[in-house]
Amino acid sequence: MAGATALAVKDSRVALLGGYGPHHDRLSVGTLDSEDLRVTDEYRIVLPNGRPLPQHTQVIGRGPDLHVLAGDGWYRLGLDDVPHATP
Repeated sequence: MAGATALAVKDSRVALLGGYGPHHDRLSVGTLDSEDLRVTDEYRIVLPNGRPLPQHTQVIGRGPDLHVLAGDGWYRLGLDDVPHATP
């Protein structure tokens, strides 16, 4: 994922947040096998009030969690909170 700035991992499930330009709020989620990441879903991350992430939001990945620092707010998005791919 070009431009990804944060990583969350739980077992074989992986989430990468970020991208260049307008994709700074892209969350790519997938599964990791022995050689590749297979992306199964993509989302746009927004603040709890539905507003878009500010351009200069800082996101830190720690284990299965993404910590989003936007303005005066600190939010946590757990990989368990992100829906799994639908068959």
